[in-house]
Amino acid sequence: MKILVINRQDKGIGQILSVLESVNGSVNHYSCGLDGLMAARVERYDLIVSHTDLPVITGFELIRSLRHSSVNKNTPVIFLVEEVTSKVNYLGNLLGAAAIVEERNWESLEENIKTYVKKYEATRASDLQNLFQTQSLN
Repeated sequence: MKILVINRQDKGIGQILSVLESVNGSVNHYSCGLDGLMAARVERYDLIVSHTDLPVITGFELIRSLRHSSVNKNTPVIFLVEEVTSKVNYLGNLLGAAAIVEERNWESLEENIKTYVKKYEATRASDLQNLFQTQSLN
């Protein structure tokens, strides 16, 4: 499983990475929104965790751009925010956010990540089973 994390806050990235330690996968971290955008335009990820307060471009702008033209048009996104407001909910829903989590609510972040990891693993298992069934019929 490949996960893209875009967060500029040093205290936050340590906690995010500790949450992701339980996930057996590859984690790429960028502290600038533009760097994360460039990475996500060319490389496919299974989950994106992005803070909304980023330098150069915001997390919302980053995901809006990815939704319009990239290999990650449909990748689940978890937004990290300072505070959940009606504007944040509106923008998150507009961009198809999988979840919106306050940055200090690590339990909720961990729960959301584990939910998407389970979905990913179930989908992969189903795809592999279908592949083996198709090959055995040939």
